Amino acid sequence: TSALRAPRVAWVFDNKGERNIWVADSPDFGPRQVTHYKGDDGQPIVRVRLTPDGKTVVYARGTEVNKASTSANPQSLTKMPKQQAWAVNVNGGEPRLLGDIGCNEEECEDLQVSPDGKHVVWPAKKHLWIAPIDGKKKAEQLEELLGESDTPRWSPDGKRIAFRSNRKDHSFIAVLELATKKITYLAPATNRDAGPVWSPDSKQVAFIRQPGLEYKRPLIPEFPRTWALWIADSQSGEGRELFHTGNAMEDSLPLFAFQSLQFTNAGRIIFASEKDGRNHLYSIAASGGAPQLLTPGDFDVEDVALTADKRSVLFTSNQNDIDRRHIWQVSATGGEPKALTTGETIDSNPVETSDAKNVLCLGSTATSPAMPY
Repeated sequence: TSALRAPRVAWVFDNKGERNIWVADSPDFGPRQVTHYKGDDGQPIVRVRLTPDGKTVVYARGTEVNKASTSANPQSLTKMPKQQAWAVNVNGGEPRLLGDIGCNEEECEDLQVSPDGKHVVWPAKKHLWIAPIDGKKKAEQLEELLGESDTPRWSPDGKRIAFRSNRKDHSFIAVLELATKKITYLAPATNRDAGPVWSPDSKQVAFIRQPGLEYKRPLIPEFPRTWALWIADSQSGEGRELFHTGNAMEDSLPLFAFQSLQFTNAGRIIFASEKDGRNHLYSIAASGGAPQLLTPGDFDVEDVALTADKRSVLFTSNQNDIDRRHIWQVSATGGEPKALTTGETIDSNPVETSDAKNVLCLGSTATSPAMPY
């Protein structure tokens, strides 16, 4: 992960089961250890985030909970480990406990740092919680809505949080205004809405809409998972459809749909579709119009991230190297994609430093585990 306004990156390093966070700074990128957990205690570190100034690391530690609402305790400790949110200063000091997480699904930890770097929000116990990163106050529950609240996303101005309110067979995208605690539902219906992303000016939210869940539908024959791309005003809640898929199996919601959805500074929204039989990226204007194919060819796109200026897209694909993934870059407005990496490594998780001078990634081979490059 990279800092928004500092040329610093952070990652998790697992050394024989001893998991810790490391950082490196531009231009020499000499790695240094930030946390100092000892031994293989079976407690993973995930969802590492840097504050915008790069001075603090926020992370989740511990496993998801099981049906008994307990985390893994492989050392049989008398005090049961918990899945919790932590923060630590990059330049030294002990980690600060921010609050409990205790979510119950794979990769459910979702820590989101505020644009000013002072707070972090995450879903826990079916609701959203917020805590100051300095650790001086306990985490507080933000809302008491029906259903389950998840995927919180800060508006770029830091005044609102968009999130999904899941009601099982349908779900809404809601916007919480922090100053007034007002909740606005965006184009609410009986569909399943998810994956909110903010426009750079904090005025609009784009999201993916699927039909409401149908119970007792036969498994055979297979049917397409149709979906649409919507955009809505964050204050009035009024929304409109930007794009919808057809009824062929290739039109189904792709595996990387939510990870690929991006709102750029070029006034365009990036999304993934398999409508031509391959997972490709498309760009569509926030004002509407026909989508533009950004990654034509006989290959699949996997990881997707925006460059520091949010006008271009970094992505990994197996273009020209069917057995590996390499990093490519393409403008949000189209043009010829440019290969940034080649060679023997399988490249993943690309990020660009805030000064737009370097791209970092994880690289692995058949004989070497993933390491930062």
